[in-house]
Amino acid sequence: MPSRSGNGTKVPQSPMPGSGSVTAGALYDKCLHAAPPAGGWFSILDTVTRLSLTLYAFYRFLLLRPFSLLYFAWGYNSLWFGKILGVLLTINLPVLPFALCAMELLKRINEKMPWAETDWKLKGPGRVFFVRPDTLIASLFWDFYIANSVFCGSFLQFGTDRDGLAHTWYDWICNKEYWLGLLDEAEARRPRQLASWDGEKAKAEGPGPEYGNSDLVSKINDSYLGIGDKKLKRGKAAGGDFDTLADIQAILEADPAYKGKKAILTEFIVPTESIVLSSDGFSNVHSLDIITMRTREGVKVLTVLLWTDCEGWSSHSCTAGYVVDVESETIVAPTAWYSPYFAKQKSNLIGKMLPGVKLACEKAVAAHSASKLMWLTTVGWDAMITPHGVFFFEGNVAAHRTPRRMFLTPDICAEFIKERGY
Repeated sequence: MPSRSGNGTKVPQSPMPGSGSVTAGALYDKCLHAAPPAGGWFSILDTVTRLSLTLYAFYRFLLLRPFSLLYFAWGYNSLWFGKILGVLLTINLPVLPFALCAMELLKRINEKMPWAETDWKLKGPGRVFFVRPDTLIASLFWDFYIANSVFCGSFLQFGTDRDGLAHTWYDWICNKEYWLGLLDEAEARRPRQLASWDGEKAKAEGPGPEYGNSDLVSKINDSYLGIGDKKLKRGKAAGGDFDTLADIQAILEADPAYKGKKAILTEFIVPTESIVLSSDGFSNVHSLDIITMRTREGVKVLTVLLWTDCEGWSSHSCTAGYVVDVESETIVAPTAWYSPYFAKQKSNLIGKMLPGVKLACEKAVAAHSASKLMWLTTVGWDAMITPHGVFFFEGNVAAHRTPRRMFLTPDICAEFIKERGY
């Protein structure tokens, strides 16, 4: 039977039994060892290659699955662009990729206008994942690639399932409470929830927010990229934010971002200090980004990344990223391919061991397997190595994370299409 950690969550006494590797075979290996093209990541050649792979995928789908693609395109276009523009885009399906490119070009022009609003991708602390390449031509091809990769990647992940498609826009089923339920089914370690917010009123959960001595983290149930996340420091006498539930009520009631929004408040978990997981000058704040995927052999791990060198209390403020090998629990490469921001990182933690990663991956696989949502092809799990082992924070539908892998190189793209049977 599992015991309980200091914060009351269940702690496994031994690795979960399982047959075979926890990783996704050739697909995992190709992502693990992805090599840059001539000219390096985010060169014109690289961005053109990635865009070309999305075009190849689109026209393959159009040739082999025309009716499924048409049905998906109508749902996607109407969801993202509205009914009128959705109709126009869908009836021009054969040239849709180029229409999406044209729309990105118009967005770029609109950014220079006085009335322009900040892109949603750049609003939160996770903006580092969306910065563009430095040169104008490469940045345009990058924008074109991103737009087409989400469309083609969503079709490759969810097919014609309407709930899957809806989650490219808004996580109305798979909110933070849903992920915590799956983690509990897998008996994975996670911070204890001590309070909740229903949009108007704070409510105690479990032993309540007065319990223990940890700070709290508040997360809006359906938010993303750290938007709306709040760290609440315990102990008002020492300059903190709260002592009681009434204090939390006052804090959230005064924040417009929380009005009418549900939220959960959990213990603030601190990273381990027994191993160094960041470069000089940074705290040990970090996160493990574990993507699991339904394959023909069951749920498997696609990639594990480490986000670190954080400038704040959240890993959304990271300035460095690394690829982690599950079997050896070792950092093997930087995530220079993920976004232009990380192609410039100067830190080097290659060779660093991350104990507990493999067991965490087994728990992530178990949690994903517990989901009854068959359209949920890929999940991104966020976790941290703490003094008590790896703790999970949440899961995310990996609709936008997975295409970064799908169209990275020609052989990875081919392997994804083969795996999904498209």
